[in-house]
Amino acid sequence: MDEELLGRLKALIGDSGEKWTLVPCHVTEGFLRLARPLVELGAVVYSDDAEWIQKYANKSILHRHVRTPDTPSVIEQVDSAIRVAKGYTCSSMEDLLEAYRLLNTRTVVVRPVHGAGGEGTVFFNELEQLRMYDFPQGDVNLEEWAEPDKAPDGITLSPTLQYCEGSILGGARSFDQVMVANACMGWRRSLASTSFLKNARRYAQSIMAGAKPRGPGGFDFVSVNGLAVLADVDLGQFNEAHCAVMFQQAHAGEQAMFCWKFRPNERLTVQTFWKRLRSSGCAFVPGKSKEGIFPVSFLRGASGLFVAVAKDDLSCLALHEKAKNLLMANTPVPVPLQGGGGANKKRFRMTLVKNAEAVFLPESVDVKHLLLAGTQVVGLLDDEAAARLEAVSEEVAAMVVDATGCVVVPGFVDIHVHITGGGGELGPASRTPEARINQLIDGGMTTVVGVLGTDCVSRSLENLVVKARALTEEGLTAYMWTGAYRNPPPTITGSVRRDIVLIEQCLGVGEMAISDHRGSQPDLRMLSEVAAECRVGGMLAGKAGLLYCHVGTGPGMLEPLREVVRRTEIPITTFLPTHMERNEALIADAAEWLREGGYVDLTCRSIKALMALKKFDNEGLALERVIVSSDSFGSLPTYDEQGRLVRYRAADAKAMLQFLWKMYFQELWPLEKILPLVTSNPARILKLPGKGGIGVGMDADLLLLDRNTLQLKYVIAKGQVVKTPKWTHAGMLGRDAGIPAPAA
Repeated sequence: MDEELLGRLKALIGDSGEKWTLVPCHVTEGFLRLARPLVELGAVVYSDDAEWIQKYANKSILHRHVRTPDTPSVIEQVDSAIRVAKGYTCSSMEDLLEAYRLLNTRTVVVRPVHGAGGEGTVFFNELEQLRMYDFPQGDVNLEEWAEPDKAPDGITLSPTLQYCEGSILGGARSFDQVMVANACMGWRRSLASTSFLKNARRYAQSIMAGAKPRGPGGFDFVSVNGLAVLADVDLGQFNEAHCAVMFQQAHAGEQAMFCWKFRPNERLTVQTFWKRLRSSGCAFVPGKSKEGIFPVSFLRGASGLFVAVAKDDLSCLALHEKAKNLLMANTPVPVPLQGGGGANKKRFRMTLVKNAEAVFLPESVDVKHLLLAGTQVVGLLDDEAAARLEAVSEEVAAMVVDATGCVVVPGFVDIHVHITGGGGELGPASRTPEARINQLIDGGMTTVVGVLGTDCVSRSLENLVVKARALTEEGLTAYMWTGAYRNPPPTITGSVRRDIVLIEQCLGVGEMAISDHRGSQPDLRMLSEVAAECRVGGMLAGKAGLLYCHVGTGPGMLEPLREVVRRTEIPITTFLPTHMERNEALIADAAEWLREGGYVDLTCRSIKALMALKKFDNEGLALERVIVSSDSFGSLPTYDEQGRLVRYRAADAKAMLQFLWKMYFQELWPLEKILPLVTSNPARILKLPGKGGIGVGMDADLLLLDRNTLQLKYVIAKGQVVKTPKWTHAGMLGRDAGIPAPAA
């Protein structure tokens, strides 16, 4: 708070003649410094004091500290019947490891005690991962993970209660948080049972009776097997949930209400938005209206809080969708394009993607509209050009995809997918099923590279190449690695060089195992020969010609590859090692490999991949030489500490999307920094022209993601819409067999 702003506040309070109240979002020393001179002018500070905040206003009150496990937590001292997750507060790595030992469970959650909402929450399922946590926000709670109950629409059942001056707000009304990843994006009528809400209120009242708060605060719960579990406390803080509950109490009465967060476009003023609401007949005027939309807070380009009031929940959601459209800087009415059919439709399919909130190439550009023709992007358009193209010739079959509320990014390029299935390491019953095209599409993949693994007996390269061709015929773009873990690698034509040159889909050899007990333990000569064959085959075919290496947990790590580079003329860029996030030692070796000029591929399923990326970034390493892939449809065995198998499943295809969400919402990386890892980097390193980006002349492989949640809405592959919010292309033998793609 600078002196100029403080002076303006003083003048405002002094000249208004009104009573003013200061309500803190967080009680900090800065807030108290601000409050003192304003209190002298008659303003009232509505908060608890610093000593109370120090004792109660953090998540450490939920658990005992692991160093003093016999000392009851603050919550236990208030009411030992309050149900919380099993866990401990920790201040160091030694504390964390001891707490993990005491919990004696595999999957745990780390929650910073001073984190707001879900900020900084990280999940771990291996002790090795936990050892890499670096306490970025100070003390944490380590908790046993319990699968929460879900509402019928799949959203976590997470009721919240807010209070002011020791009384719970909202009367009999209760709200659920609308959780996206670890972030609360809104509030709606609670779907929890009456007994659940009764227990939650009893817990909240017990805590308030013991703590005796003077200011505002709140409690967040989660339903586990139908039981109310206190998950978070926001004591001494005023937050957006208070706004939602207080608006309901003051203005909505018994009407249904939905409240949500949304960042308004920076070019849209609140006055313009209100005019749009009024002209569309859906403005909610407190004291007059029975239903409509109202902006509770509005900071253009930054944040906003909005409510929809209506007779029932479904009507509220309809208003919510209408509000999102009105919140765009421009709100054109979509005009369906009329066009002819026949042979011309097949040869020259045209699509206009319009009104995108943002377009990432993967770098952000000031473009809102894209024109696609055939399989390519043919135009990045301004508003005027897009408007003109709505009146295209009737001879061109065309559709409009309205991207309002969405960001447009390149389709994912996943270089590690077991498209014919994987696994098999626990016997025939452990072989995982092959990939279906709708699963790949729902995972945001528009380009995939198929791979064999340990099993090259019941899985064949012939099946792999035919599967790649099938996926390509059905709308995606699919390539393959020849070979497998084994060395010498199996081939189709009799040699690695011939496979790369003669088989269109073949990009190199992979995944050959090194530093792993499941590989053939290749020596210098064997590795050198295969690498040379890859390199020369790539030169002759005009392809990448890479040796894609599966790196295990053996102590050799990347040393077998370094020996080839040191003792032969084969360059380091011939090799592409994968699974480089397995453990801390391998991450350090990967960092050194990057410094030496090599490429690195990380498997995105583990928190360790995020940690590896943060390490590379902090050390200033070249992220343009880093790829992130999924290992989809491979096997995911889980073992306990005694090495016994406790779970076995196939890796699903949504790992890349989940990686994107974690890096954006959890690690706060911008999209421009995340996207190259899964788009332009793999396309450039694998020499896939036209892939991994958005530009005139490039393949029209696009994803449309919700601007707030980054949930996948549309997929366009080679110019064809293959996914809408209600439909996903399932291929020739899928459920939509014979049905053309619906108009967007």
